[in-house]
Amino acid sequence: MMIENHEHIYQLLLEKRNGTISEADDAWVVSLIDTHEEIALMWQALRHSYSVPGEDLHWQQIDEKAAWNNVKNQLTIRSRRVKMNRIGMMAAAIAVLVGLAISVIWRSGIWEKDPLPLAAATHPDKGVPGLKLQLANGTTVALPYNQPSQQITAGDVQLSAGAKQLQYTSNAKMGEGFNTLTVPPKMDYKLALSDGTEVWLNATSKLRFPFAFNGDKREVYLEGEAYFNVAKKDGQPFIVHTAHSDITVLGTSFNVNAYGKEITTTSLVTGKVLTKFGDREVILKPGQEVAFNTENKYSVNTFDTDEVLAWMRGLYVFHNTSLDHIAAVIERWYGVKVVFDDPTIAGKKFTGGLEKQQRLDYFLETLQIIGDLDYYYDKDVLHLKLKK
Repeated sequence: MMIENHEHIYQLLLEKRNGTISEADDAWVVSLIDTHEEIALMWQALRHSYSVPGEDLHWQQIDEKAAWNNVKNQLTIRSRRVKMNRIGMMAAAIAVLVGLAISVIWRSGIWEKDPLPLAAATHPDKGVPGLKLQLANGTTVALPYNQPSQQITAGDVQLSAGAKQLQYTSNAKMGEGFNTLTVPPKMDYKLALSDGTEVWLNATSKLRFPFAFNGDKREVYLEGEAYFNVAKKDGQPFIVHTAHSDITVLGTSFNVNAYGKEITTTSLVTGKVLTKFGDREVILKPGQEVAFNTENKYSVNTFDTDEVLAWMRGLYVFHNTSLDHIAAVIERWYGVKVVFDDPTIAGKKFTGGLEKQQRLDYFLETLQIIGDLDYYYDKDVLHLKLKK
């Protein structure tokens, strides 16, 4: 079978999973699954993923020849760095093709809204454990999540919370203290500040902010990761403080990843920002990102906006990334501790994607197929190990 047919086979596998395949095509695909190991691997990985409305149509619209050239080019680059066996090479091809399909669907806007509701939805009259706002006076307010917006009175402050976002109306009675918004694992949350700035917080993140910005600057403090769309206010710069750096802007949009204890990365989407780490200062242009480490060193690189902001759509995209780094994302997104029974596997590297709204076991089953890994749970702890 010519390998150039894999794009068409992938399309038919999508139809088989979604129940839209014809009887004749289904019989042919089943025969391929039974006789070709690489097709069986492709089907085993794909059958557990949820369907996205319109993906069949968009896959059909892909230029198959161009798609395969894209695959061959990427595999050629990778083959210069590492030798892969036949199944490993096919797994890489599948990963590239699936990534291409995701890119087409994503860029077309099909994922403009969350495709599935969260399974752990709560009653709209109750807050979600862990999702909270601690006011400057010490009072803690539990917030609703993926529910209709509701009004919450907290002292002199009127909050509008729900539908995965929080907003409020600024007034003179709010005071100057800092409040802390905490977003627990498995969630992401939007906050609208009094100046019109919008902040999207990733899972396991915190933002300290005042209800009203007074004085000659607007300051917030971030732990974790967030995307900022800053409202421009002449004479009152917006400053994001992290544990290791300070980012100063006038009006722009950018992403800050401050999860790591040693590295903080700022990725500029629009506008211009000044990042400061100790005595080092770097001015970024759109499409550039800077990574500072605790040794007072930094690097400036270009980045793919779709990939950096993928978390806002419930996706984590990784390229040649260590399992140790992927495990940290699993802990933040799924609220489960990850332990390596064999420490040597922490350095194994993978390319692919993780979907927050998909069951974690689906992703782990894929690691079993292509990574020669196994896993098990001990209460709330996920253990990863080598296959025996």
